[in-house]
Amino acid sequence: MSTYTIEKVLWEFAANPERVQRFKSDPDAYLANYTFLAQDEVEIVKKMDVKAMAARGVSTLLTMMVWQELEGPAGMPLYMMRMNS
Repeated sequence: MSTYTIEKVLWEFAANPERVQRFKSDPDAYLANYTFLAQDEVEIVKKMDVKAMAARGVSTLLTMMVWQELEGPAGMPLYMMRMNS
């Protein structure tokens, strides 16, 4: 498990919004390119389990930024519910 590996995937979403669309259309195929991710990390990213990411030390600012890329600004209440559940 590595904070860096998850943050690398998230940062690449933020750096190139086209990647977000590819991820949304087929998360398994998209994440197959990240062979350095452990299986549990793949599952956390696929589920966008932001609370689990935060527990592993992933930047919450990065998760919030990527969440907005995935869900749009209107998705922030759901982000907060997931972080606080």
